[in-house]
Amino acid sequence: MTAVLLSDLSNSAHMKLALVTPGARPTEATLYPCKSIEEFNASIIDFLEANNQPELMAAAVSACGWEVDGGFSMPNHGYRIDRQHLRDLLNIQRLHVVNDCVCKAMAVDRLFTSELVKVCGGEGEDGQARALVGAGRGLGLAGIIMDDLGHPTVLPCEGGHADLAVTTPREAQVFEHLERKYGHVSRERVVSMQGLAEIYEILGQVDAGDNRRVNASEVVALAHTDDARALEAVSLSQGFLAAMASDTALMLGARGGIYLAGEYVELISDLIDWSAFEARFNDKGRLRGYMQDIPVFFVRARDLELIGLATLFG
Repeated sequence: MTAVLLSDLSNSAHMKLALVTPGARPTEATLYPCKSIEEFNASIIDFLEANNQPELMAAAVSACGWEVDGGFSMPNHGYRIDRQHLRDLLNIQRLHVVNDCVCKAMAVDRLFTSELVKVCGGEGEDGQARALVGAGRGLGLAGIIMDDLGHPTVLPCEGGHADLAVTTPREAQVFEHLERKYGHVSRERVVSMQGLAEIYEILGQVDAGDNRRVNASEVVALAHTDDARALEAVSLSQGFLAAMASDTALMLGARGGIYLAGEYVELISDLIDWSAFEARFNDKGRLRGYMQDIPVFFVRARDLELIGLATLFG
């Protein structure tokens, strides 16, 4: 069959590969290693051989990073994807290499109702701007703008690296420690897998002189046992996430809605106090009423990046 190859490299340890016919939504993805460019190349060849060497009409890749001089730099992987190299490897001409958060935003209009959980807000306004906040190993942002025919255009952003603002003394303590460690403190430092671990470690240092190192999964596991420090770390990160979503809605005029997606949001979703999230999201003084009308959705679809890539082909 004539097929399109889809690849998602948003995870640094492995990539997802799938084949679809143009216009179809991917239904199944296979995991392959991709820790080096050699592993990436070998995995693609192995995947195609395992699928009887299909005739490819095009390919699309989702990755964390940005494009420079015909190549897509991926800091989390330590290598880059060169467009011409990939065309030659696959013997194709049509190739898309897209930022992973942009891919998530591209998928929004292809999701099933069951894949969207409304967590707060009103009904939103049809045709108005929307935005997706993607939190995983990093923090991404993408805008979604509709044209007069109802077709979406996704705007790539690097909003996760915008300056972090604090509103409480406890948040200020976290900020001060991060500033001493990194200098510039971005929102990604507190709304991401690493960010949750950083907050937990800072609370331990401030409150108990505890320098124990942890990862995000360990913090979440502790929170599920009602560990006070872990629960506070999640609460602080949740507040920063709400503030990020709220500021994004204002800056973009996203009256159509805000979508929360990504591995980190999924990890902490059952620990989030959505009432507290809503209060922080709406806390914009004179514009409280404006904010209350904006719907916020938690996206729980699998393979969101692949769904977004598939939209490039119909």
